[in-house]
Amino acid sequence: MISIDSIDSTNRKTKELLVQGESEGLIVTARTQTAGRGRKDRSWYSPIGGLYFSIALKPRIGPEQAPLLGLLSACAVARGIRSLGVENVRLKWPNDVLVQQHKIAGILSESIQVDDNHLRIVVGIGVNQNCPVSEMSEHLRWPTTSIIDELGKETSIEALLCSIVNEMDELLQAVENDSSYAVVLEEWRRVSSTLGTRVRIYEDEKTTDGIAKDIGEDGSLIVETDEGLMKVVSGDVAHLGGME
Repeated sequence: MISIDSIDSTNRKTKELLVQGESEGLIVTARTQTAGRGRKDRSWYSPIGGLYFSIALKPRIGPEQAPLLGLLSACAVARGIRSLGVENVRLKWPNDVLVQQHKIAGILSESIQVDDNHLRIVVGIGVNQNCPVSEMSEHLRWPTTSIIDELGKETSIEALLCSIVNEMDELLQAVENDSSYAVVLEEWRRVSSTLGTRVRIYEDEKTTDGIAKDIGEDGSLIVETDEGLMKVVSGDVAHLGGME
């Protein structure tokens, strides 16, 4: 594990080290990021007090299954946050961890072709831990919470990191044993805040409303719209509040 005080992005550093010869299992942590990123190159606010790290993984089963590592990581993050005593931890498709519809963590998965024969997935994870929302930027994109706001006390960043990594290892082992992501998809469905909810899909400059029905075997979101079932692979999803 490589620990850095301040860096632009732990994902960028991890990819750089993979190209230089580092292998699966590499973890890069930082106390703060100056250019943390989320999906679609959005910024991720990273004040001191949060948990920010990236981990290098190899695809399980096959490269076409690599996107499911993001859902697996979300399940592991939710488990880790719950282990500290936070209740009502839920998952929003595709990469957000929520408490009562307030974002508490985010995940960014990126693939990198190290050489002709080796694809690696870099999973970046940011958790609002010991950084109260009252001290965060006023320009946050979504309603936000933190572990310290939920529990009223500071918790160990090192303990949360270890918990999340251990949960990832457990889920990866289950995937390898079953040669399937079924256990991950089942857990994601069980703790999802998206499924059964009215949602608005933003994809390819088009907006579509519907009911989130399920996730596919490839991790896509299946939405029931007025025109029929819609498969969402890479769009943004907003919860509209109504349940099915």
